[in-house]
Amino acid sequence: MQMVGDTPRRILVGLEHSEEAGAGVRRAVAMARAGNAELTLVHVAVPPPAWAGVGMLALPLVEDVETMGCDLVRRTVEELPDDIAVRWHLVSGPEACGGISRARCVRRALRCALERGGHDVLVLGTGVRPGRIAGPLARELGERVIAVPYAVPAGVAGGADRPRPVLAD
Repeated sequence: MQMVGDTPRRILVGLEHSEEAGAGVRRAVAMARAGNAELTLVHVAVPPPAWAGVGMLALPLVEDVETMGCDLVRRTVEELPDDIAVRWHLVSGPEACGGISRARCVRRALRCALERGGHDVLVLGTGVRPGRIAGPLARELGERVIAVPYAVPAGVAGGADRPRPVLAD
């Protein structure tokens, strides 16, 4: 790790196709700006289970998952401020597998990316509470995982009724 005091120098940000993931990206950008840190965006493209397609039908499903993941990461990079140093990669194939459940595969891939990349912290956007990915990683890796709860804007379906967590900057 290359922490300077309490400020991380290398920040890994997990991305997925959800509004919650945006909360993690926003927090990571703020952290990167505050500490002149480098961001690495990563998406884990977990292939569909073997029973989802047979023979020639399975190949397009795998390619679709990877293509959608690359598109997500590229769009996110394009939306980042120009003053942020950013890298990105897609974890796919055998590195995105290795567990019975999708959540287990994603946790394993994120843990490997954190260690292999020499990142100080992993930032994940979550729902009001950390879920099946952020919760176990936070328990295992402690302060190296920052789970950022997503605040549902008022006026959005269910937004006024749901508790709105306060996000610390």
